[in-house]
Amino acid sequence: MIKEIAAWILNHPGLPWTLDVNFFVGQLPMKNINEDSAPVRVMAVLERVPSPVVGDLPDYADKRIQIWNRNVSYFQAKEDADQVFAILHGATGWVLPVVVSPSDFYAWTIDADATPAPIANPNIKGYYEFSTNYLARISSP
Repeated sequence: MIKEIAAWILNHPGLPWTLDVNFFVGQLPMKNINEDSAPVRVMAVLERVPSPVVGDLPDYADKRIQIWNRNVSYFQAKEDADQVFAILHGATGWVLPVVVSPSDFYAWTIDADATPAPIANPNIKGYYEFSTNYLARISSP
């Protein structure tokens, strides 16, 4: 489901992100798809904890994801994090694009645990990092 959530984010017009160039899923690789070093301005959709399931609802999961991003200045990194926060937090009732999963999944709601927060202010290379944790309530349609 993590690839489907990432695809849903990328389907929003006007975003500066390109999959496997400056937007990554599951990891932040050392090099992008073009074999260039990962850029300074980058975003990743990550899994951090297992997704609780409900026994009576076998096709339901509470999917926890982290959106991590980095940029050259505090305010540029914050703007990137806030842009995705505005898309995801409070989103309800959307069908995730089919990427890897054999069928559609329906996102009932997705909520942030809190607003985007700086986690490296700056990091050892002088770049600024933000993180936001989300809970996506997902099931088969």
